[in-house]
Amino acid sequence: MNMKKFIAGITAAATISAFAVSANAADWSLASYADDDPATVNIISTDADGVTFTQGTPGGSCKARLTLINILENPEDVSKIKSGSWDVTYTGLSALTGTEIGWMGGGTYCATCNSAGFGLAPNSTDEDGKPVWEDTQTVQDSFKWLLPSQVPADAAEAEFVFMDWSGQDLVGLGITVRISNFKLFDADGNEIAQKAYGSSAEAPAADEAPAADEAPAADEAPAADEAPAEPAPEAPAADDTTAPVQTGNTPAAAIAAVMAVAGAAALVSKRK
Repeated sequence: MNMKKFIAGITAAATISAFAVSANAADWSLASYADDDPATVNIISTDADGVTFTQGTPGGSCKARLTLINILENPEDVSKIKSGSWDVTYTGLSALTGTEIGWMGGGTYCATCNSAGFGLAPNSTDEDGKPVWEDTQTVQDSFKWLLPSQVPADAAEAEFVFMDWSGQDLVGLGITVRISNFKLFDADGNEIAQKAYGSSAEAPAADEAPAADEAPAADEAPAADEAPAEPAPEAPAADDTTAPVQTGNTPAAAIAAVMAVAGAAALVSKRK
């Protein structure tokens, strides 16, 4: 399958599809890659209720990442979190019909622990015993922090990494994953407020902006005759050797190790 055509088709479908928007929705516009590696995911689209993604490399890992500081309306609420849940939707599963693939699934690394994980199975088998898959399936994944020591101290360091553990070529099969309806709860089951879609964790509040009367008065500007006689040197023009700026997360090595072990364990467990 042509990669560009596949991504273009999925992007169009994601734009057309309508999803129910949660009253409290994480800022999915900031969803990115994990493991400090852009090849771990291709973010197809985001909206106020979720993110749709697939593998960055056909047959490779598939991990979309968001941190709690991108989710919480008040980062200090991190200390109140005890549990959470979200929906996972796979689309394109009909491509598995007639194959030997009888399981798809994954899980999430939730800052200090793994989620419950999830699995998808075919609806039935055909007369040859091959699986018959419904094209779209939605399941729920969730987590609980049972010990006080599991609650992160800093929302900026608390990663949530949503992963497919199937080990299949999702790009070649035309399969995408969507995370939506993400909710966080305190110990009493109350939902914790989340940021608005498209907001920024670092943006100053409106009341922090400098007041108009704090701007320098016109007569405080340097007089024209005080300007330096010599013109300022021109900045060098960019050339082909200018390196692009790479952005993304730098998770601890322990996080990658936990995800790898959890993924392998879940895969073995689901296939038994």
